[in-house]
Amino acid sequence: MKYLFPSLLVGFVAIGAWIGFSRYTTKQELQSTYSSIPSIMLTSTDGDSVNLKTEGDSAPSVLIYFNSSCPICQSEAELIQSKFRKDTLTRFLWVSSESVEEVKNFAAHYSLDSLDTHRFYSDTLFRLASAFRLTGVPATFVYDDEGNLVDYALGAVSMSDLTLSIQKAHDRSR
Repeated sequence: MKYLFPSLLVGFVAIGAWIGFSRYTTKQELQSTYSSIPSIMLTSTDGDSVNLKTEGDSAPSVLIYFNSSCPICQSEAELIQSKFRKDTLTRFLWVSSESVEEVKNFAAHYSLDSLDTHRFYSDTLFRLASAFRLTGVPATFVYDDEGNLVDYALGAVSMSDLTLSIQKAHDRSR
C-alpha cells in the first residue's frame, strides 16, 4: 500500500511524457509534410490544368485550402480581401475540393476574383488533401519565394498571425 502512490505518480509522469513526445513528433512530421508546395495538378477557374508548385514559385505565397460553405473560410475570405487587397507582392493560392463553378462563385462573392494576386483552383480529386493529409478546412500555409514553408495553421488563422507569417516570408525572400 505504501508503494501505491509513488507507483501511480511514476505511471502518470510516464504517460504524460509519452503523450508530449507523440505530439512533438506529429508536429515535426506535419512540418516535414508541408515543407514545400506540392507538385500536384489542379484546375484553374479558366479550366486550365496547372501545377500548384509552379504557381507558388517565385513569390511569397499563401496557400489556402477552403470550402465555400465553411463559415470560417467565408469569414477569412472577407478579412483577407480587406486586409490584403493592396498587397501586390504576395500570391494567394486558394484551393477547394469543389467544382470550378463553385470556386468561381466564392471568388466573385468576396470580390477576390478581380485581384491579380489571388488565384483560385478546383481540386475535385482531393490531391492537396491527400498530399498534406488534411481532414478539414480551412488550412493555411505560408511559403517564401523559393516555395519553402514559413508557417501554417490548421483551422482558423487570425489576420495578425497571417500578417506576421507573410512578413517572415518576405524577409526570407530578400
